[in-house]
Amino acid sequence: MLVRDHMRREVITVSPDDTLAAALRITRGHRIRHLPVVLGDNDLIGILSDRDIRLAMPSPLTVPDSEQLSYLEKTPVAMVMTREVIAVGEEETLEDAAKLLYSHRIGALPVVDASNRVRGILSETDILRSFTRILGVSRPSSRVELRLPDRPGALGRALIILSEHGLNIMSLILPPNRVDGMKVAVIHLETIDPREAIEALEAAGFEAGWPSLAQDLRKLDVNLA
Repeated sequence: MLVRDHMRREVITVSPDDTLAAALRITRGHRIRHLPVVLGDNDLIGILSDRDIRLAMPSPLTVPDSEQLSYLEKTPVAMVMTREVIAVGEEETLEDAAKLLYSHRIGALPVVDASNRVRGILSETDILRSFTRILGVSRPSSRVELRLPDRPGALGRALIILSEHGLNIMSLILPPNRVDGMKVAVIHLETIDPREAIEALEAAGFEAGWPSLAQDLRKLDVNLA
């Protein structure tokens, strides 16, 4: 999962000399929240968000609308933009990009080449969309939680049982946290009824739940037949 496979390549940018009014029209017209600020051959020198524009605007409680508009028309992007830009390269992983967004509490990352030229942009929405596709939840599937011992071979044994029942695994997540020597795997199976496979897993000593261990559809008072 590399940034280049999930970023948006058609990037809308502004120059430092553009006005805030022009930048605001762009963000509203294209329904975007982040504008890389570039010079010359797409050289990245800053980034402007819709939040930056809002914070720069005079308060509507103290300044008439006409003065606010005048301020936006006169103020260049360079006066408001963030100059210390956090960016990523095309060959970096989507996981590392997600960590950057989370740790710096930002909404988008310009994607640059070795010469710091803008080649794309990756937003938190792009990452959410990508992880949704990767997890397979956009297609018909069943989510199963499986508690298993945290030791080599335990997960492999469970996967063999699933394969013996002809079930295709769409995605598998094994979070690093463990409790009392046990882990919980989250598996998306390409079926809408995994009950037979779950029973086989339980017969082999595993604890399983659909869609979770806490809320198992098999134990609810509903007709699943």
